Amino acid sequence: MTSLKRRIAILMMLLLLPACHKMVGREPGFAFPDAPQNVQQILSVIKSKNDSARSFKGIGKISVWDENGSRTSRAAWAGAIDGRLRIEFLALPGQPVAKFVYDGEHYYFISQADPEQHQRACSDPLLTQVAGVPIRVSEVVNFLAGGIPIYDHDSVALEPLASPGGYALVFKKRWLGVVQKIYLDPSRSAVLKVEIYKWWKKVYQVTFEAVRPVNDRSVPFDLAISNGKNQGFRIVTDRYFADAVMTPSMFSWEPGN
Repeated sequence: MTSLKRRIAILMMLLLLPACHKMVGREPGFAFPDAPQNVQQILSVIKSKNDSARSFKGIGKISVWDENGSRTSRAAWAGAIDGRLRIEFLALPGQPVAKFVYDGEHYYFISQADPEQHQRACSDPLLTQVAGVPIRVSEVVNFLAGGIPIYDHDSVALEPLASPGGYALVFKKRWLGVVQKIYLDPSRSAVLKVEIYKWWKKVYQVTFEAVRPVNDRSVPFDLAISNGKNQGFRIVTDRYFADAVMTPSMFSWEPGN
């Protein structure tokens, strides 16, 4: 096995062995009737972002890091807004060396380094093996499309931040406490970071860099997802194809697709 294939195989093992257990319920939270007017205005903007999110294709790099260092691979991906995802890890000159496909019901993984196909039935799997970051495939697709998943909550408040400035939308659920925080810039017009909590403990965070307008939508071209410590992964987009047409064959594991 070449050095490149070995590194790719390690990356795949870390990235693409999802878990199927549920972490905490996520449902749209935009209809909360008792939210203050300024909060409702921000939620309306986020809802508009989610409503305008569309399927996409991308080419760039995916990096995975932990306490032992980081690994990076060129990759191409396609995401359907219903949560399906395809990732192909590339070697020069752009030929795929590994492939991960989630078709909405099953996920599949195959690589040149390991000719055996791995597959499992799973509903919206968690990418827990990304160094312990329990984020769902559908959420990664939503973030890449320019949306913001909202977790089920009972109350939401807007809190000013003394440092580094700006504001945070804080979502709480009875008995669970804080379930989500959305950090906003001082103008309250841009999302800088999203944090997800369970039992008062942060389980993962998403930070946005290089947010650019694409077809009248704001899309992050640099997305870092981590457990807030020293484990996570990063997707850096070089080319983004908005409103991409998705066909069933894109999410088929059959040879040639």
